[in-house]
Amino acid sequence: MFLKIVKNDFLRNKIVTMTVFVFITMAVILAASAINNIANLIQAMSDLQESAVPAEITVMHAGEYDQAEIDQFTEQYRDHIAMQETMVLQNIDGRNIHFGQNQTMAGTIQDISFVVQNKKFDFILDLDNEKLDVKEGKIAVPIYFMELHDLKIGDTITVKSGGYEKEFVISDYARDFEMNSSLTSSKRFVINQNDYNEMLEMQAGKLEYLIEFKLYENGDSAAVQTAYIEAGLPANGPIIEGKMFTMFNAMSDMAVAIVIIFISILLIVIASLCIRLTFLATIDEDIREIGVMKAMGISKKDIKKVYLNKYRVISVAAGIIGYLLSFAVINLLNGNMRLYISSDLSGSLKYVLSLIAPLLVYFMIVMYCQQVLKRIDKISAVEALRSDIMERGKNRKYSFPLLKNKFFSTNIYMGLSDVWKRFKLYRLLFVIFIVCTFIVILPLNIYNTMNSPEFSTYMGIGKYDMRIDLRRTDSITEDFIKLQEELKNDLDIEKYAAYITSSYQVKNGEGSWDYTNIEIGDFSVFPLKYLEGRAPEGEGEISLSFANAAKDGLNKKVGDEVTVKVGGEEQTLSVTGIYQDITNGGKTAKAHTSLGVNEEAVLWYIVSMDMAQGVDIPEKMDYYQNAYDSAQVNDIKEYTRQTLGNIIDQMSLIVIGGIAIAVIIAVLITALFLRMLLSKDMSQIAIMRSVGLTSKNIKHQYMAGTMMVLILGIIVGVLASNYLGEFLVSRAMSSMGAAKIELVNVAWQTWLLCPLALIVVVGFTISVCCKVTVEDDLSVVLRS
Repeated sequence: MFLKIVKNDFLRNKIVTMTVFVFITMAVILAASAINNIANLIQAMSDLQESAVPAEITVMHAGEYDQAEIDQFTEQYRDHIAMQETMVLQNIDGRNIHFGQNQTMAGTIQDISFVVQNKKFDFILDLDNEKLDVKEGKIAVPIYFMELHDLKIGDTITVKSGGYEKEFVISDYARDFEMNSSLTSSKRFVINQNDYNEMLEMQAGKLEYLIEFKLYENGDSAAVQTAYIEAGLPANGPIIEGKMFTMFNAMSDMAVAIVIIFISILLIVIASLCIRLTFLATIDEDIREIGVMKAMGISKKDIKKVYLNKYRVISVAAGIIGYLLSFAVINLLNGNMRLYISSDLSGSLKYVLSLIAPLLVYFMIVMYCQQVLKRIDKISAVEALRSDIMERGKNRKYSFPLLKNKFFSTNIYMGLSDVWKRFKLYRLLFVIFIVCTFIVILPLNIYNTMNSPEFSTYMGIGKYDMRIDLRRTDSITEDFIKLQEELKNDLDIEKYAAYITSSYQVKNGEGSWDYTNIEIGDFSVFPLKYLEGRAPEGEGEISLSFANAAKDGLNKKVGDEVTVKVGGEEQTLSVTGIYQDITNGGKTAKAHTSLGVNEEAVLWYIVSMDMAQGVDIPEKMDYYQNAYDSAQVNDIKEYTRQTLGNIIDQMSLIVIGGIAIAVIIAVLITALFLRMLLSKDMSQIAIMRSVGLTSKNIKHQYMAGTMMVLILGIIVGVLASNYLGEFLVSRAMSSMGAAKIELVNVAWQTWLLCPLALIVVVGFTISVCCKVTVEDDLSVVLRS
């Protein structure tokens, strides 16, 4: 009997039932997709790590080194070190790498290295996560450059450097655990040993070394690093821990997963509100039937079961379909993961974890239904048959005399007064519109922030037009001095500042020594926004990045002292400020020039500059790029774009998805709400029509009230995106080194384009819904 009742209810309310079904399905799809994405990421990272066998410690060094000393050190610390391998990199300038129709890789911020496959660990893989085995005359291209330049298997790459020239055919794409991410500043091209030897013999590239250590499971990474430096072994480049590469690999996909999870949580909340709204409408419609069933002696439990079974069936069906569809939707989200981390995402973990979503939604709906159905317990058969029980409560007096209306038309005034009188009813719609706006605006603001020149302040650099990075070469110091002299005499340059970054030993809170990249220079020329304090301006001053000053870093605040070792001598510096920086794992520092350069561990030289008014920046960039062979010249926007890389592309997909979700939510909820409202107001509508109001007049009343709620919801939603959104994004980014993100708000997008789109969509929905109900046969309505 109950199944027959449920079936008849489905047939009676096809539109409402399908709307609720679609909405629950969508909530399950997104929630399951988010969980699926995280499960895939966990599995993919595990598979990639297992195949690549990455190093726990990687030391970058340019210059002379003695492998025998490193072997001796390895034997001395055998309790910690399982394996050691040194990879020799031949660095080639991007201008010397030709492809396509006279194109080169000039302008890249990446250091390009040609290498051969390692023998022990830190393997570079193909797209099947198998060790690359490159044949003579062939080359494996990093995925980063494959995407950037649309390189295909079978295309050719020609290297022309000095007297060396050779054409390579692309045979594979290289998946590199250590240098996959755009956040790492180097990329490795893999070639055959014979080709590598020929290149080495012709001295085609500048040599650099990756001195890598694979530790035992219980090996102490910090102890090995400290011992390595104290032994005076080669280390004039950064020392990077393996967990840093893991974070870089997972960052873009984890950022997407976090945003999807957040949207999914909002959708689950909306789904619960949607169910509650539908339930109230259904009970309101069926109040007399409930009275009849009670009068016939049917128990409260059995009456509740009629309604509960319907939503149990809907939840189960929507959960199954949503669960299955989530595996199709996830393919739109994990394309980056399949390319950069693992092509095979067929593990069983995602199938198990994704079940959490439909189960969660099911139990949430059942609990909501049980909560709402408690109203039936309070309804007596007599009251239900009177049919006004759902409106009972205190009579409230409202004063909205039409005679005092001086600003609006009668229909608009009646619509607005209805919202005021029944705001408790409209507040659900108000909350939904806030959430819809939030889902659209927050991802859009994040995307605009990442594309903004102001984003450089979260990378530990000021805002300027152009930067020149000098690579480590034998003539780097002379080039650095020569460049500054030329900039001083260049009338096209309005202002410039030179910075030198070196690796220094810094005493941590436990009294042992850590290694930190410290930049020295004049930080007043292109100032940063500081979270606390100011830039170092005088002798003995230093500022720390947020992550470096945190408890898991040096555990310092403004006014504290930091001990730095330079040239074997200790200097005590005072912390003057704390800034934000997401590069280099977030742990950096800036000091006054009085600290001195650590000549043995100089990492890079940078010159930042602003152009004079009217100067052609691309032309000036080309000039300095050609004048200095060791230079990388970029404008700040291009530098940020290349650094963030596919994170920006991933966020653009989230923006599009957020807009689509918000539109669907707005349409479904508005339609459901109006169906409930018009059902409640059926007799009132009939009376208005009988006294001469046209269908158009009545439609305008509902249009005015609902649109006012929408506009208020949009205003609150935009404000919430700007302020609450900033707080949430800052909390999420604090672990990466940016604790206070100021989202870029493009006014014409957030206050005009997006609100206008929502207004048009909701307005059309209101028009359609009102037309169907308001124009019903008046005689039938009055008789009912």
